[in-house]
Amino acid sequence: MDNTMIDFSARLRALTSEPSRDDARNEARLGRVQRTRDEMGGQGKAIRDTLASAAEGLEKLASAAARTPFRQIAVFGCGDSWFAGMAMRHAMEAASGVPVLAVQALEHAHYPSVAVGAGTLAIGISSGGNTPAVMQALAAAARQGAVTVGLTNTQGSPITAACDMSLMVQATRRGWPTQATSATMALLVEIASRIGDEGRGISSAGLLGDLASIIDEQIVGLDERCRVLAGGIAPASLVLTTGLGPNFAAAGIGAAKIRELSPIHAFALPLEEVHHYRSFKRGDPVVLIATDPIAEERALDTVLVAEDAGAPVVALLSRPASQIEARAEVLHIPEVPAGFEALVAIAPLHLLAYHLAVIRAELGLGAPVNLVPVS
Repeated sequence: MDNTMIDFSARLRALTSEPSRDDARNEARLGRVQRTRDEMGGQGKAIRDTLASAAEGLEKLASAAARTPFRQIAVFGCGDSWFAGMAMRHAMEAASGVPVLAVQALEHAHYPSVAVGAGTLAIGISSGGNTPAVMQALAAAARQGAVTVGLTNTQGSPITAACDMSLMVQATRRGWPTQATSATMALLVEIASRIGDEGRGISSAGLLGDLASIIDEQIVGLDERCRVLAGGIAPASLVLTTGLGPNFAAAGIGAAKIRELSPIHAFALPLEEVHHYRSFKRGDPVVLIATDPIAEERALDTVLVAEDAGAPVVALLSRPASQIEARAEVLHIPEVPAGFEALVAIAPLHLLAYHLAVIRAELGLGAPVNLVPVS
């Protein structure tokens, strides 16, 4: 057996190239925090610009679907790109009339589903256009006989050459992803709408434009409320986020933003799953996304158990829920058509994560003691 120690220092440098660190006032991290905030305000424009710029490609895709109908859609991504597919799966199915799979890219690259094959439209999402796992998943889908489409922010990136066709997401990514995510989510639904059977698919452009305006209004109108709520949970060392269906994906995006912007941990669990593992701990805040009426009863259970455990709750609601409102801090957001809940819910989650990071820095709160390496 060769016991020679291999030097992985170059590999490690590539894996840890992000300069942000977890000390309270780390300049690299806080600089990216502010850039993320700057980009939040452009989400509506990014959605509109993306749909407009994709018009020609969408027409080509619709023509291809008319010649040879697709029997299903598979969406591959990592991080927010994976959550984007999960978030819009139900809206995409309603728009297209075909089943939609939302799969973590590395999973499909190495454990490909046999459901993917001829008749599958395989969509890979990579902001930079060269995410290794996404490229591998698309290659696997192509070998299975799928038609591949790449979605990216980066013109001329490798994904545009590797796929049968590509569409551009018109969003910037100087901070952590916000507008790139929401614009991608909108584009996914529009793709699904264009390949739907005649009389079954929906025309989503008008609705998506309306939702883009709602997102813009939230970024302005909910900013102060999110700042206040973030101040109430700022000392916490861990945040749990949860939701049902599309809102579980929103919870994943919200948790990711907290981890990216702040030196604390945040994790998302499906709404039912938080009730199976003694998930609620005293002092650990719970962010509950319950804007879908079907989740109301289990959301109330969540608030009751969290209250009993001494875990503060921030609840996102779109309809009155007096028993939840009596026990949680509440963010009211507009009610939207079923399947589109996550697209609107992520804007206040972005704001909450931003203010949490800023307030922790102001308080001098870096990584919790139990997360600081022992020298």
